[in-house]
Amino acid sequence: MRLQGAIFDLEGAVLDREGSPLPGLEPFLSLMKVEDVWMYLVTGGPSALAQQTLEANGLSAFFRGILSAPEQGIGLQQPGIYEKAVRRLRTALPATAVFTARGDMAAVLKAAGFPVVLVGTGHAPEARDLADETVPDYGAMVRSSGN
Repeated sequence: MRLQGAIFDLEGAVLDREGSPLPGLEPFLSLMKVEDVWMYLVTGGPSALAQQTLEANGLSAFFRGILSAPEQGIGLQQPGIYEKAVRRLRTALPATAVFTARGDMAAVLKAAGFPVVLVGTGHAPEARDLADETVPDYGAMVRSSGN
């Protein structure tokens, strides 16, 4: 099945610890947009702050929306926030990948039926084994697409 949608964790899968976009992120998001993949963002903080951060980094046009786990009354570590994003994207769950830097979410997301892309390095072997793909950075994703 072709990838229809993508959900990104703001913390760690979009921004680094200093609040800067991860290497290669903007070209990767551009490629996803060209491929007509709809994207959503989830965050553990306020959605207004996430929106400001995206705008400040020139990334807001890539995302169809933002879901704040606390504002939705759902824990960021629960699949419900991601399932809600799929409903808003109107994509098929098996064709909507979750990009996360949190290795502890691999088992939770796989159990819920999501394709999982672990971003970054240093993930436990168990998390890497569960993930559909592990990428050190988004530059690797752009290079692997042949662009």
